[in-house]
Formats: sequence, C-alpha cells, structure tokens
Amino acid sequence: QQLASIGSCSAKMADAPDEGRDFSEIGADLPDEEEIIFDEPMKAAEASALTTLMSDASFLTRCTERCGAETVEKIQQIYGKLESSKSLGQAVEAVVTKYGAPHLRPTDIQTRAEDDTACWSVVNLLKYAATCNPES
Repeated sequence: QQLASIGSCSAKMADAPDEGRDFSEIGADLPDEEEIIFDEPMKAAEASALTTLMSDASFLTRCTERCGAETVEKIQQIYGKLESSKSLGQAVEAVVTKYGAPHLRPTDIQTRAEDDTACWSVVNLLKYAATCNPES
C-alpha cells in the first residue's frame, strides 16, 4: 500500500511542469538586507576585534588544526601587513561591502569564536582583504 502511494506521488510529480527558478529570482524574493554603514567608531571596533582574534593563541591553535599551518601563516602575514599600514578597519569595510558579507565582520566572528566556522571566517576575511588591498 505504501509503495503504491509513493509510486502515484512520483507519477504526479513527473507530470508536473518544470517550474525551476534561478537564483536571481529567488534572491529578488528575499527581504533586503539593511545596509551597513562603516563610520570611524565602527571601523575601530572591527579593527580591535580582529586584533583580539589574531592575538588569541588558543584561537590560532584551533585554526591551525582546522585550516592548516600554511593557511594560518598566510593570514598572519596578511594581517601583519594590514596592521602595519593601519588599514584594518578599511579592509574589513572593503570586504564586507564588496562581497555583501556581514558574517565576516570580526565583531560577528568573535561571537562565535569557539565554533569552527570562526576560523574559516577569519581566513576568508583576510584572503579577501588581500585582494581588496593589493599592498597586503
């Protein structure tokens, strides 16, 4: 009995017209995200949060375990160049704005610093920052 109902359901679905939607149509239906305005205090807060993350030995150890030593060394180099040029806040703004990625804000990453996703977020933030800021 159950197989018969599954079979008839499959037959009905097979007869249904293909009404696939592409991502632009789906995205148009999503609510608009609030635009993030990076003023100087916000840039300073993001820079401070990134500095805190990048100076946290236990966080970096966990990131090394999750993402690999070579990857962590690379993001430390990128971070060092951005920090020495005093452009951490601007780099965060550039990445978040260009990629529409508020989840890559260091203040957001700090709230989930114990999660594996935090490591990957810092990796991606800094890799994207390097492409937005060619000097890094």
